[in-house]
Amino acid sequence: MVSVLAYADDLAIVTKDPDDLHAVLKTVSEVSTWLGLVFNSKKCASLVINSNKHTTMPIEYKVQGSRMVTLDSNDHYEHLGVPTGYYQGSSADKTITKMHQCLDKIHSSLLAPWQKADAVNTFILPCIAFHLKNGHVEKKKHLIPFDKKLKKFAKSWMSLPSQASPEVVYLPHNMGGLGLIQTKTLADVMQLVHAVQLLESTDLGPMTAQLLRTAVQKKIKRAPTDSEVADYLNQKLDGAFETYYADTRNMWTRVRQATGHLVKTDKLDVKWTWANDKIQLLVLGCAVTKKTCEKMLKRAVHQAQLVHLTAKKSQGKVYNITAHQPVSNYFLRDGRYIRFADWRFVHRARLDVVPLNGCNRARDQKDKRCRRCGYQLESVAHVLCHCPAHAHAITLRHNAVLDRLVNAIKLPATTTKYVNVKIPGTDGQLRPDLALVDHVKKRVTIVDVTMPFENHDLGVFAAARAEKLRKYADIFNKFNADGYDTFLDAFIVGPLGGWDQENDNVLRRLAISVKYAALMKKLMVADALKWSRDAYVEHITAHRQYQA
Repeated sequence: MVSVLAYADDLAIVTKDPDDLHAVLKTVSEVSTWLGLVFNSKKCASLVINSNKHTTMPIEYKVQGSRMVTLDSNDHYEHLGVPTGYYQGSSADKTITKMHQCLDKIHSSLLAPWQKADAVNTFILPCIAFHLKNGHVEKKKHLIPFDKKLKKFAKSWMSLPSQASPEVVYLPHNMGGLGLIQTKTLADVMQLVHAVQLLESTDLGPMTAQLLRTAVQKKIKRAPTDSEVADYLNQKLDGAFETYYADTRNMWTRVRQATGHLVKTDKLDVKWTWANDKIQLLVLGCAVTKKTCEKMLKRAVHQAQLVHLTAKKSQGKVYNITAHQPVSNYFLRDGRYIRFADWRFVHRARLDVVPLNGCNRARDQKDKRCRRCGYQLESVAHVLCHCPAHAHAITLRHNAVLDRLVNAIKLPATTTKYVNVKIPGTDGQLRPDLALVDHVKKRVTIVDVTMPFENHDLGVFAAARAEKLRKYADIFNKFNADGYDTFLDAFIVGPLGGWDQENDNVLRRLAISVKYAALMKKLMVADALKWSRDAYVEHITAHRQYQA
């Protein structure tokens, strides 16, 4: 049997017998000479393995009359960038060194923080992907040190202290993170991607599946069932796998180990299963293909990071809201419409790692009172939403959002607009933020802006909306009883950029175009962050941050 793996001008010839290789090389030499091709023997190598003695044999081979390099058990030949030999060599040593150098240069550059993260994602992390899929990169020696440096630098780009949760570094932009990924996790992901691609390959699929069965058979010392093949990859340790037999390290042992890491360490929803007469990989409960595998696995990584972050009582409470609306995190990708000061503030505030008395978790910190008003707990929520010392800034933040909404409305000639005033003809002294009354078409729209703190879950927004509906229920009922097409709703934006998707109902009612609404949402989030940052800095420094 002769097997040939070819890619561009690289050939890998595999035979079962050393003499067969002599014959094949002779034929290859004759054909190449006839075609006018010349092999560089210094770049060619041979490896002969004695499987019975588990060692190599020093047999020399020639190509076109020139002697090839003969590999022994400790030598490696770099084939397609991957060290190949009797033992698996460490791949990407030079690449890792270059990645460290590039990361240092990016960190010390004058790029904006979001540009640094984008540079890492675009130019550095892709360098290692090939080696993680096809080679062997030592995690402890190469990947973990790089991940530690990247995490340290990324936290500094987000102006986060060392005790801040690292998950925010690895969340995608639309969830409020920098969109980075740990290379040790990426290594496991790429192993599974490589396995799925081989199993679904038209040419190599059947052979790959047979090699998998052979690997399982060596593990359990008998022919495996279909379900046992899946159990092997899922790193099952009971039943047929309860008795320990040492594995010969191969591709499938690496896939098995990678699956275990992703499930047990990274808490991913990943599982191998046997269905439709073939082995399949389930990610987030869905079967993946070779085209969707990498995307789905990375999505599962992001989902696991978010679950881990939001489970944290303090640092995850804001992300329970902001991570679910991409508009709340639009600035993570390009920093548009916000100030550098806002960037330095927002990540610390969302993670609750700002230097406030109520956020200091040191055991010797006993006084949690507000330094301005004496309230019992000086928290981010108190400073941004409730502290009397910043009532004016809080009002200006509210008005900034309201003004965006009011200025976006194009009024028909028959419609009268009332902003923060009592609606004529109504009882009481209530003044909704915005009221549009059209007596000709008998149409009334009432909207009230509110900015509750993003605290743990969307129930905060629902409660704020319910309170506004209760507050203006009498006005709603009056116009409704008079036969008007009446609309009443709250418009909610959190002080840290949390966006309530129910706001879209208001935008549709006000007939604001979809195109401008997309821009206006970002501007409103930017306004909320700007005024929240100014209120916070004024609270800490006692220096006014805006013109009254």
